[in-house]
Amino acid sequence: MKNVMHSSRRELLTAAGAVGGLGALQGIGAVSALMFTGSTHAANMSLSTLRSTSKSWLWAVEDFAGGKEFFNKAGLTVSKAATERGTNHDALLGGASDVLLGAPQQNMRVQILGKPVVIIAGMVNKFASNVVIKKSIADKLGVSESSPIEKKRAALKGLRMGTTGPGGAPDQLLRHFLREAGLDPNKDARLVPIRGGAAMIAGMQQDQIDGFCLSSPTSDLAVEKAGATYLFNMAVNPPKEFEDYLYITASVKEETAKSKPEALTAYCKGLALALKAQKEDPALFKLWARSWFATMDDALFETAYRNNSAIYMSTPVPSQHHFDVNLKFMNQSLVDSGRDPAPKDYSYEKAFNLTFVKQALA
Repeated sequence: MKNVMHSSRRELLTAAGAVGGLGALQGIGAVSALMFTGSTHAANMSLSTLRSTSKSWLWAVEDFAGGKEFFNKAGLTVSKAATERGTNHDALLGGASDVLLGAPQQNMRVQILGKPVVIIAGMVNKFASNVVIKKSIADKLGVSESSPIEKKRAALKGLRMGTTGPGGAPDQLLRHFLREAGLDPNKDARLVPIRGGAAMIAGMQQDQIDGFCLSSPTSDLAVEKAGATYLFNMAVNPPKEFEDYLYITASVKEETAKSKPEALTAYCKGLALALKAQKEDPALFKLWARSWFATMDDALFETAYRNNSAIYMSTPVPSQHHFDVNLKFMNQSLVDSGRDPAPKDYSYEKAFNLTFVKQALA
């Protein structure tokens, strides 16, 4: 393994073929342009939503709301699709869907460029994209998930790390850790864009990468089945700055906010009901999740559930604090890459349109 490797942000791994244990990733998404992942039963209104991968604990609020008919109770049908790409605002702006699920920073980055998009609700308040590396490398470096954070950051030097692509949250998180270690993300590591959880694990097993950053269950499967170990388990042991970090939100075009206010209110109502049920009836959520991730073996599911059951918000209302920490993280990333930070007048009120979620909770 070289000590210094150049970044290859355009490289794309499309590792294919069956790999041991990858049956647990069935449904997470093969490499494809677009894959529909289901919808609620018939209702009076309808919305289409888009996310980067088809099945992940990150999207479980929306999937739980559909599976337990919380959207249907609000009078809404939701159809869901996945792109297997890290960033998808081009698809949202191009009309491929009504709602985009993803990290708020991605939305904020296009907002400060004048794009007509707003965030309408939140779902996850943990930066739950986990960093795993080959256990053999961790053992050689004498580092583990419980090591001091400084040692864990430094362990990334020289590694080939899979991400969902430039601009995606996993890419940003790895760059953040490298910068905090005093390293140059463009010179001191190699960030490799990869589409799909199965390809991430295959790439590691075929020695094309040394690790990756992605959410559960892919990260859990890599640890259980593919010789990986956690470097950062962001769901249960995040660095302090990520303890209450808005990570998954729903965003829409301003045009959609104007043309479909009742449907968006119903959507937020479904999210609110799902979040409420997760907190008040965790047994119901766990039972649903077991059927949703049906191809996981029992031991892997218990690990994944334990790691992810507490990543969700109590209500879908993002706070000023959530905006502030995302803005700080985004500005750091922009300045470090030679770009200007967000304008000084960019604010919580400009980033979010909480009309629909507040109406849903009224």
